[in-house]
Amino acid sequence: MRIIGNKGIGERLLPLKYPNFGKLFIGQFISNIGSQFSYMALQFLIFDLTGDLVMMAVLAITEAVPMILIGPFAGVMIDRYNRKYIMAIANGLQAVVILLIPITSVFTGSTRIGAILILAFLNSAFARFFFPARGASIPKLIENKDDLFGANSLSAGAYQTSALIGPMFAGIIIGLYGYQIPFVIDSFTFIFSSLCILWISVPLKVTERSKQGPIQDLVDGARYIRGFLPILYLLVIFSVLMFAGGATLFLIVPFLEIEFGLASRGPREFVFGLFSALSAGVGMLFAVYLSRKKQLRRPITLITYSLVIAGIMLFGFGIATELWMLALAWIGFGTIEVAVGIPLQTIAQETVPDKLRGKVFSFINLAITFSQIIGMGFVSFLAASPLALRGTFAASGLFMVLFACLGFLFMRRKKLESIALQKREEFRQRTGDPIPP
Repeated sequence: MRIIGNKGIGERLLPLKYPNFGKLFIGQFISNIGSQFSYMALQFLIFDLTGDLVMMAVLAITEAVPMILIGPFAGVMIDRYNRKYIMAIANGLQAVVILLIPITSVFTGSTRIGAILILAFLNSAFARFFFPARGASIPKLIENKDDLFGANSLSAGAYQTSALIGPMFAGIIIGLYGYQIPFVIDSFTFIFSSLCILWISVPLKVTERSKQGPIQDLVDGARYIRGFLPILYLLVIFSVLMFAGGATLFLIVPFLEIEFGLASRGPREFVFGLFSALSAGVGMLFAVYLSRKKQLRRPITLITYSLVIAGIMLFGFGIATELWMLALAWIGFGTIEVAVGIPLQTIAQETVPDKLRGKVFSFINLAITFSQIIGMGFVSFLAASPLALRGTFAASGLFMVLFACLGFLFMRRKKLESIALQKREEFRQRTGDPIPP
């Protein structure tokens, strides 16, 4: 008979083992479900109002621009002030902005579209303060750094679970009641998240607050990334993923309509929600699997392999002629964000000093977002060319596979896994938690 051990359930479940992490976790889980509602509603609302591929790109760019304009300076503030209040205020402001989107229905034509784009810009701008602050705060909520990888895996699993639940129910709600209700739901989930964050009892102030000017702080963050090759490499890999993959995915809505004839509201949203839910379900299972591990021995290798898989799946979009074929390719994407995001976040948390974490996370998001904006312009050009939508998916997939092959050669030549492991070991020695064998 196998003995499981004498640890109670609170020792096995991290949100119970670390109650303050649990408060952040549950707040984000509920908020993520709401965000899935509003994200899906906004995509279809803009496309139905305009019927224009270009406007889909404009929406994506509108949501991405705040990262470039605000992201770096948000990182400076995150490394200067209490991150708990930054996160709570950011969520509260997002609640207000999201709730205003249904009110735009009083306008018509370009006035309504312009108002929606402004609100989408503001929502993204406030999020630029929240996400880097959350990434920088998690190490302070996990006392035993041996649980840090599991905490990030659990957070990713919660996000995938919300992506499993959100689109499925959002598709039903939009099909039955229209676009207004999802935004109201999302607004209340942001309020809930803000209250959960304020409930955290651990101080989330920076250990060593900078006394330099904001510009010098930005320079220090950029220098750290440039000087630490594993982070720089992962930044490039993630940027390529967003350039070719993330940018191309904004073509999914017109792809369903043009290539598969799902033009009417109801069936189109249901298929989109169902496929998104299946993809998220696979991602959730993978995140749960990773959460049972203390560490990955070769996280950089896993991330590079993930780029190959993403490329193959994206190529599958281009050759899919039946909905079931498209579903298989879509499901494959369920593991990509998990396989890339968890190791990247954990490595950054374990190698970047606390006083630089906010800036480094902001620079990472900046590079990824900038790549996505450039990619959206590029794939929009390809989609309007003789390649059309299918050719754009296929070409983007082949590009990712080729780049990943070059990445393998560079990674092994520069011994990036060994460099990252040494830096992580130094972090564990400072915190008293050596990396397990």
